[in-house]
Amino acid sequence: MGSDTTNPTEAATSVVPGSSGLSDLTTFGKVRLAAFALVVLATIGMAGVALGELFSLLVLGWTADTGAELGIHRLHVMGIAATIFTTLLGVIVQLYRPTRQATAMLGAFLSVVAAAAITVGVGGPLEGVLPFLVLISLATVLHPAGRDLLQRGESYSPAMLALVAVAAVPMLAFAADQVTRQLTASDPHAAVGHYSAMAQFAVVPLVYAGLAAIGMRGWRVAAWVGALPVAYYGLLAVSFTGQTGSTGVTWGSAAVLWAASFVVVTEYSRSGDSPTLRRSAAEGD
Repeated sequence: MGSDTTNPTEAATSVVPGSSGLSDLTTFGKVRLAAFALVVLATIGMAGVALGELFSLLVLGWTADTGAELGIHRLHVMGIAATIFTTLLGVIVQLYRPTRQATAMLGAFLSVVAAAAITVGVGGPLEGVLPFLVLISLATVLHPAGRDLLQRGESYSPAMLALVAVAAVPMLAFAADQVTRQLTASDPHAAVGHYSAMAQFAVVPLVYAGLAAIGMRGWRVAAWVGALPVAYYGLLAVSFTGQTGSTGVTWGSAAVLWAASFVVVTEYSRSGDSPTLRRSAAEGD
């Protein structure tokens, strides 16, 4: 009951074009799968070309030289890179057995929708979000899982749900604070939209983690995608306490601890017999 598995009927559409599973698909299914693969590749390619330098800051931002170049925007820029990369991870994992990554696809879609909503809410420009919103929405519509994309798995995790609920309180409070700053502040961070981007940084992990906790299909990968940016932010907050956007050592450490706990519970819940770790979805309905 606890394993995150795909039933045999999914095999035909659980791979990207080029596998023997294509022989079991209808002509429409083959066209749809090919179109899905092209959109996924286009999304990844566009991100690599347009945002490759930004993504490099996920690593280079930790160095003294790059940190000096980023100055007061160091934490914000690295956080923005993590936010966008986390959203795109939900698309990247579709390159392998996409029907087993349904939750990640939903996570990417809801994340980019949340980013667009926050941007519009603060009166920011949509130019940077719109291309990804269009492509990720199209990938979601074309996903080989079809309507099953919205189908829950056979089980969910009360423990993971509890951890998401615990994290949601401070993370949503942080997001609300950042939106308020974007709307009211007149400093250099607000001028370039960094506060609204940090609000997105708080929301995106909750999207993935929440979907994983309720047991959507492919929840394991989504759980990891949700945990990693929380841990990354925690390290940023602890390392750069003087930067705007840092919540300090205590909250940063708590973020790292939460992320580690969420991953541990995720892995144990795959085979755990305790109803606290994993429970049949039928029991929860």
